Amino acid sequence: MDGLFTHSRQSRITRCGDASDRVVHPAAYNRHGTERASRSCDHWPVPEPVDDVLLVRRVESGDSDALRALYDRYSGIVFGMTYRLLGDRQAAEECTQDVFVSVWRTARSYEPNRARVSTWLLTIARNRAIDATRRRAARPVDPHEDVRSVDESPDTADVVSTADEASRVAAAMAELPDPQREALSLAYFDGLSHTEIAERLDIPVGTVKGRIRLALDRLRAIAPKYALGAEAEA
Repeated sequence: MDGLFTHSRQSRITRCGDASDRVVHPAAYNRHGTERASRSCDHWPVPEPVDDVLLVRRVESGDSDALRALYDRYSGIVFGMTYRLLGDRQAAEECTQDVFVSVWRTARSYEPNRARVSTWLLTIARNRAIDATRRRAARPVDPHEDVRSVDESPDTADVVSTADEASRVAAAMAELPDPQREALSLAYFDGLSHTEIAERLDIPVGTVKGRIRLALDRLRAIAPKYALGAEAEA
């Protein structure tokens, strides 16, 4: 199922196939975000907004439109968190793909009384990113590559600590309105400047600054809930 998803602000998911062999794949949107006609074989309309828990339950029932809705809401922040942890865009894209494939396969394991859907998704992403980092650290060294010293190898405790911090920030950011979350995610996870964010989103720099300021104000308000300190002052 490699290449099932490709991270993009405009990527969407549809499904065709019988109940025993479901295949999920991206369906292109145009640059304005207008969806092409759905070709899902069992299309269930997903009105907006729909409660996250309901979406997961619909995914459990085989509704690809519900999976698409979750992907639209959270793929950006999942990608941002994994990119911050892995430092590699391709690896982050693969990790993001793995997260939503896992959601498709294991939606029935979600327990709403234990965590928000966003927290559940980010926990899956955190674990995938930690595993990917450990695999990269443990792989045999290519004699033709520059060999890092042992001291430069990632420390497991450091990796887990960084992942915990990033997942808490991401979980808090998941509560932000979409425009604020998108702007702050590009700044925090992708490390883009205000000017670069404005160019990416095709909006004025002043609008970017306003969205980030509002996002940070909100993060400060909910910081204790997610055990955030300096992160909320970034």
